[in-house]
Amino acid sequence: MSKVLRGSVRLPGSKSESNRALMIAAYGGFDPEISNLSEANDTKLLQRLLGQIALADSGETSVVDCEDAGAVARFLMTYLASREGSWHLTGTQRLQQRPMGPLVEALRHLGADIECLNEEGMLPLRIQGHPLTGGEVTLDGSQSSQFASSLLLSAPMWEKGLVLTLKGELVSMPYLEMTLSMMRHFGALIRRDGMTVSVSPKPYVSRPWEVSADWSAASYWYELAALSDACSIVLKDLHKSSLQGDKGVAELFAKMGVSTQFEADGACLVKDAGNVIETDSVWDFDFTDTPDLFPAVFVACVALHRKSVFRGIRHLALKESVRVESIIIELSKIFKFNYKLEYDSIVIDKSLCKCIDDNISILYFNTHSDHRIAMALAPLIVRFPRLVLDDPSVVAKSYPSYWIELESLME
Repeated sequence: MSKVLRGSVRLPGSKSESNRALMIAAYGGFDPEISNLSEANDTKLLQRLLGQIALADSGETSVVDCEDAGAVARFLMTYLASREGSWHLTGTQRLQQRPMGPLVEALRHLGADIECLNEEGMLPLRIQGHPLTGGEVTLDGSQSSQFASSLLLSAPMWEKGLVLTLKGELVSMPYLEMTLSMMRHFGALIRRDGMTVSVSPKPYVSRPWEVSADWSAASYWYELAALSDACSIVLKDLHKSSLQGDKGVAELFAKMGVSTQFEADGACLVKDAGNVIETDSVWDFDFTDTPDLFPAVFVACVALHRKSVFRGIRHLALKESVRVESIIIELSKIFKFNYKLEYDSIVIDKSLCKCIDDNISILYFNTHSDHRIAMALAPLIVRFPRLVLDDPSVVAKSYPSYWIELESLME
């Protein structure tokens, strides 16, 4: 099945920016002046929980259910630890399997009263909140940058501020840079010296914030462009000046013949029939800083039958699903490909990367309750006539209008 695609797509606002802006407003005690706030379920959940926390009875234990949202749980852990009250922080079974230990340990060092009710370093938690004064702490950043962001977002409100020293093989660092940039926008005084970040005790001030379009969500349209025969797709309001590290997706898909032309109203993805890069070189990618781009890039490389190396993937096992293994399971239903999976990398072999059956009429996929797997598998419809997912609604976690936009573009 071949397809020439032309049209435009509306991206959601970045949930990473939205969630940080909401937390800053909550710490600062002012009503958020946020435009283009993300419509993602995670952001709506954070809004709702912040409202619930504000109205909680300090004399009773309040249950704060973060459902399947890892960033929400990590951001609220510090917020609750430094706020008067008794809190029960919990989430889904999968969220209770995702690591929280480094943040729990750092908060305890700063004087927080936190008890892990089941397994140490995991949800659910009992938190007896009280004002924290801050100070100095060392944090392992090898599993998630969200631990550091959680502490830093709170630091301007602490009497002693915070001196945070990061250790380990750091991942997702652009997200930490986003946190620092947004904190500065709202008046925080920050100094960074290598692996140490110092935040002065200067409260936030209320200022407007316009959330930019989500570059992580853009990755699935880049993938669709790569799998098409030719295309011209405008991603509305997507700009190069964004704080988001995932804007690096443009460079990754340039290898697949997709060029990005930035215009006043957004980014135009262009692929011409004669613009496909035909070379025997191995495509080499590193996702240490941009883990959310892996699904779209990996699916595209397998579908394009390219020998490729994917590095910096060890922490993908800690996401909504065991992401690398889950996506291999699903792609193996269509493609026969040889791969070598190691601790922090995977290699796929072009020689065996071929479709099992060119006459497949319907593709049945399991999303593994993972929004990014669902959205990365969907662009395969440009090469196969019909695709069925067990739970298409899972995309609401980050991109509720995804199916509407895809249907419109495919018409």
